[in-house]
Amino acid sequence: MASPPFLHLLLFFLLFSSASSITLSNDIFESQIFPGRSLLQQKPSCGIDFQNQNYTVITSQCKGPTFQAKACCGALKELACPFSDQLNDMKNDCAATLFSYINLHGKYPPGLFANLCHDGKEGLNCDEVLEAKAEQQKSSSAVAAQKQLNFQC
Repeated sequence: MASPPFLHLLLFFLLFSSASSITLSNDIFESQIFPGRSLLQQKPSCGIDFQNQNYTVITSQCKGPTFQAKACCGALKELACPFSDQLNDMKNDCAATLFSYINLHGKYPPGLFANLCHDGKEGLNCDEVLEAKAEQQKSSSAVAAQKQLNFQC
C-alpha cells in the first residue's frame, strides 16, 4: 500500500530531532510504511485531539496558488510546535494524524510542507515559536493577576 510522499518526509523529520533545542523533526514529513503485515504493526493512536484544533492559523496564512514558504512554514510551526514531543515520537501516529487534518482543512498539494519548510538538518526549529507563546502566556497571566488585584482593592 503506497503512502503520500509527505509521510516519508514526516518520518525523516522525527528521526533527527535535537536535544539542545526544540524542533519538529524532518521525520514528521516521512511516510510511515511498514513492510509485511501492517495490521500487526500498527502504531498506537495519538493522544492529542487534532480533530478539534484550530487550523485557521494555517488555512488563513498558507494560500495558493503560489504558497509562500515564510507564511506556510510559520503557520505550520505555530500549530505543530506545541506538540513537538508527541509529533517527534515515531512510536505513535500523531504526525500522520496532524497532516491528515491539515490536508483535510487546507486541501494542500502532497508534500507541500516537506518541500517548503526547512530550518536545518534537525528539522524545524520551534524555539522562537515556543518562546513567543511563553511570553504571550506570561503577559496574559500578568493581566489576569492585575485584574484579580483590582477586584480585591
